[in-house]
Amino acid sequence: MLESSTPTSPNTAGNTAVTGDDAAPANRGCAETPIRQRPIGLRERKKQQTRMRITNIALELCDAQGFDATTVEQIANAADVSPRTVNRYFETKEDIVLAPVLDFGEMVADKLREEPCGGNELRALCNAYLRVIDDAAAENSPVSFRRFQQMQRIARDCPSVNSRALEFADNKSDAITAVLAERLGTTQGALPVRLLVSTWQMLCHLAMDAHDELIMDGDPAAAVRASRATLLDAYAEFMRVCTEPPAESPE
Repeated sequence: MLESSTPTSPNTAGNTAVTGDDAAPANRGCAETPIRQRPIGLRERKKQQTRMRITNIALELCDAQGFDATTVEQIANAADVSPRTVNRYFETKEDIVLAPVLDFGEMVADKLREEPCGGNELRALCNAYLRVIDDAAAENSPVSFRRFQQMQRIARDCPSVNSRALEFADNKSDAITAVLAERLGTTQGALPVRLLVSTWQMLCHLAMDAHDELIMDGDPAAAVRASRATLLDAYAEFMRVCTEPPAESPE
């Protein structure tokens, strides 16, 4: 699937994944075909739709009138559910606002399951992230950039949300970690899995810092393009600096 160790430039990328023969050993525990999830039933789909509606409305209200000024009762009324229903889906009001964090991790994990096993799991993880970022351009996506920007504005203005966000940052990786362990045929606490997750988290952190203002407050479509481009650049630079060059053939 991968043709070059250098990721495609943002001007030519489109929906193209990172490609190339990166210097990485084959994953012996990885299945040769993508890991497929079982189809979601009607009841589960309805629960997901209700959860997403509650989240979207909470983000709109809290972004417009402030987190502290927004009550669970207001959110429930606007979502056409009872406060008790809201509390069944979310333990706290902070958890409602931060739902996009977990949604992002779950979607990346789903995309990672669909990646063929090519020997370089960091590359597969990068491809999964890029596919989710492309989805984020759509307004109705569970991980739309507009929701992400609303969440960030609320967190910046509210200490309790910002504090809770630190816990969610760790939980976001749980689903990704589980899929990586499955692909590698090992446990979630295994060193290769922890190395992959930690390396990618740092790459994302450094990449997003380069366009922080645009990603947080700019036009969502422009933010998607900037995020894609900066992640591709970060991956390419990491591979250039850290990948061991091929050994010379003996004469």
